[in-house]
Amino acid sequence: MFSTRCPILLDVNTQRDLFDPAGKYPLSKAAALIDPLQRVFAATKRLRTPVISTRLHNLTQIDPPPSEPICVPGTPGYQKLPFTLCDDHEEMPLDCGTDFPVDGFLRTQQHIFDLPDANPFDSPRLDRLLSETQTPLWIIVGGPLESVVRVVILGLIQRRQPLAVVRDCCGLRDPLDFDLAMRKLESKNVHWLTADEAVERLAAKPNRSRSKHSKSVFIESLRRPARSFKSPRKTTGYRR
Repeated sequence: MFSTRCPILLDVNTQRDLFDPAGKYPLSKAAALIDPLQRVFAATKRLRTPVISTRLHNLTQIDPPPSEPICVPGTPGYQKLPFTLCDDHEEMPLDCGTDFPVDGFLRTQQHIFDLPDANPFDSPRLDRLLSETQTPLWIIVGGPLESVVRVVILGLIQRRQPLAVVRDCCGLRDPLDFDLAMRKLESKNVHWLTADEAVERLAAKPNRSRSKHSKSVFIESLRRPARSFKSPRKTTGYRR
């Protein structure tokens, strides 16, 4: 669908109900996640890194289940943390379509998808985007790590997408479930980053060595003398 020369930040559910200590369903040690998240998003905005964000919508199916729906539209808990919003962002409402803006990230830096379920791949449009986009790296932040983020990681691995997870930017809800999820992820050789390492990765210049090599080969081919019409043809491996 799209091809980018730089990493894409995948921001999973950084909403007030989860990441604000005063939210309805706050993650464990939610306050400690704010500073590293701010550093990563500051670099993202400065470098105009493409961002795909998700937003839970009336969630009840999560373990352990909340006493009432969380991230309800129209409530403060539904809103994204203010610093996670880029100046130019576009919201992708709930529907069953698979289309996506033709200009992709050229016009809009951030696309925000509402999720009907804790599984992001249940959104056909987001599933297509995560499956078909060609990028050197998906950099993942958000939560809860033991549920939604784990599903995202395993889904991207299944789709053979390169990824790295920013450990100090991912919140967990239940320490026991988190330990089990970590064992499953470690068996997949998931690459982990700190927030500072993620900022360095975002700031790294795209690798242009491949394009330079192709260009040099093309120029070298132009320098070769043209073959005369009288010169013999190579017949090895050639069939009329």
